[in-house]
This record gives sequence, structure tokens and C-alpha cells, in this order.
Amino acid sequence: MSNTTIRSNFGLIGDKLELKKNISIELDDNGKITDLFYDNIKEDITFTKKKQIFLLIPGFINSHVHICDSFAKEQGFNKGLIETVAPPNGIKHVLLSKISKEIKMHGIREAAIEMLASGITMFFDFRENGLTGIALLKEALQNSPINYRILGRFNDTTEIESVLKCADGLGFASYDQLSSENKEFIKNLKREYLDKIVATHDGELSRDELLFNQIINDQLIDVIIHGTHYRKDDLERLKKNNISLVLCPRSNGYFGSGFPPINEIYDLGIPISLGTDNVMANNIDLFEEMRYLYRISRVLAVHKDCKNFSSKDLLEMVTITAARNLGLEKEYGSISEGKYADFFLVDLSNPNYYTYKINSESIYNIIVQRTKSENIKKTYIKGVMEFERK
Repeated sequence: MSNTTIRSNFGLIGDKLELKKNISIELDDNGKITDLFYDNIKEDITFTKKKQIFLLIPGFINSHVHICDSFAKEQGFNKGLIETVAPPNGIKHVLLSKISKEIKMHGIREAAIEMLASGITMFFDFRENGLTGIALLKEALQNSPINYRILGRFNDTTEIESVLKCADGLGFASYDQLSSENKEFIKNLKREYLDKIVATHDGELSRDELLFNQIINDQLIDVIIHGTHYRKDDLERLKKNNISLVLCPRSNGYFGSGFPPINEIYDLGIPISLGTDNVMANNIDLFEEMRYLYRISRVLAVHKDCKNFSSKDLLEMVTITAARNLGLEKEYGSISEGKYADFFLVDLSNPNYYTYKINSESIYNIIVQRTKSENIKKTYIKGVMEFERK
């Protein structure tokens, strides 16, 4: 039985993110949407009156992050990828081994708050340090409302099954870390743990054809992070094998590792989602991620016959497509009946949004290109307001 109602002037509703008005959302005791009422838009949104105009947007899903290095912000500035984050001797891993548990947990909690303040209601974390790393994240966030999924990493072979049981899947720094025996063992475990995800970084700094062929031929990996240096034929094989791709373009830019082949990905119709990657290198803002991706796609498309991204495409990458690629589309990713009431409110009456009119076409451009964190007034998880900007 419904016990809560949430209302908004406008909202991006359903799996097509359609602009609707006079939104009324009724929830059950578990925070799922039982009834959703709205009116269709027939006129432009105008700004003739001085009043708050709220718009509901589905909660964003950060598809790839390393949250535990939040305490070490900018320790990798002007340094290379390998020097900064590669295990075991990168700056990040040396610091992780030295810094106290309390400092690391405080960094995780602060990062979770930053996500909520940025409209992110769920994140997927690549969790280093085996069972200890998984326990650290769970302890740090035991009182946090944010949704998260852990892709763990084992320290040795004896930990593989335990890590898979305690986490939501496995996330590897590189596929070449797996022996043939480990691959076979994980394949057998996947038959038992059908809901678990196996992911790996690949093609971030350079393209390794032999390694990529192993990924495809082994049929073990569900999700690839980066693919920055993939060729068109690599992308075609990804699509053929239904391997999801998560891009982290700002991280690639931060470390100078290149630009993902975004226009080729788009032309092939490969569904992608976005991640902000290492918190030590990037702030946790998917609006910035979308804008950066859009701009590099424009630069890379010069003198080429490429389709242009729409702002709606970009929003789908951090909502609907992210949920679908990571197996969560039944309960997350859009404001729809039967899904959790995870969303955030922006105030369209803020000065940076002002234009003489907004309609069902231009709303997506305005939201993606103009939203700042201070425009986000409230963030809800399971229908409960978990962040409010004063």
C-alpha cells in the first residue's frame, strides 16, 4: 500500500526520459514507485514569473569508480597513469598500504556525500585488496544510503570464491593478471553465481591485440573499462559478443592516455555507460563527464562523416543504459513504475538555466550543458530525501 507521495513541476519520465509536467509519484514501503501520474507537455516552459520550477531527473549511475583513493586527491597531478595507479608500486597503492583505516574510511564517506550532492545514487566500485578491501568499503558505508556494487579483486587464488561471494562480481586491473587455471575456476564459479559480473580494465594506455583476443575468446568478461585505444574491428567484436563498455574519458585526459574512439562506438550502436574512475584524479561529477565526452566527440569528428551525439544520448549513458549494461534495469535507471524512487531535483529557475523558453527538445541540451552541482536541490534514494542543498 502506498504511503508516500512526491511531486514536481516537471520530470524526465520513463525509459525514454520524456519530459512531462505535474508529476506525482506514489511509493510503497520499500521505496518503489507504485503509481506515476503526469501530464503531457503541449507548451514551452517559460520564465516569466519569479518562482521555483523543479525538474525530476533519474538518479545517475557511476559505472566505474575507485572510491578508496578519495583521501589522496591530486597526488597524481601531472604524473603518468602507471606511476600513479598501477599495482603494486603506483603512488595510489603505496599510499593505500600506509594510510590508516580511519583516513581511508573518512575519504570513502566524503566521496559518497559528494556523489549524492552530484545526483549520483549508485556507483560500481573496483575494490582492491581482496576481502579486506571489501570489508573496508562495507564498514565505511554501513550508515550511508547510497546504492553501490562491489567488483572485488583477490590477492591470491585461495580468495577467489570468497571474494565472489562477498562482492557483486570481480574487477581486474588487467586481464593478463589471470592464469589459465584461474580463468577456468572463475568460469565454473560464474555458472553457480549467475548474477555476478566479471569486469576488467583494457586498452586504457595502449592496445594489446593478444590480450584483447584472449578476452574475446575466453568469454569470461562481461564488462570492459576504458577501451581507449580500440580499433573499429575491436569494437565490432565487442558488440558481437555482447560485452558492455564503460568509458572514463576525463580520467584518460587527466593521465594523457588518449581519447576513446567515441564516434566509432556511436556509429556502431554500442551501448556505453560512463564512470569517473579514480577519485584521486577526478571529481565525482557525471555532468562534467558527459560534457567532456561531448566535446571530444566533436573534436574527433572534424573532417569525418560522423553522427552527432544528442544530449539525450548522454543522459541515457548515466541512467537507462548504465542500468541495462550492468543488469539493473528492472529496478533502476529511470523514473518508472516498479523501479526504486531514486532521483534528484534541479531548480530550473536558477540563473544559469535562464533562456526565453525550454521545450521537450531543448530541455536535454539545457540540463546536460548547463547543470552545476549547486542546481541540485534534493537527492532521493528509495523515496527518502538523503541530500538537501541549503
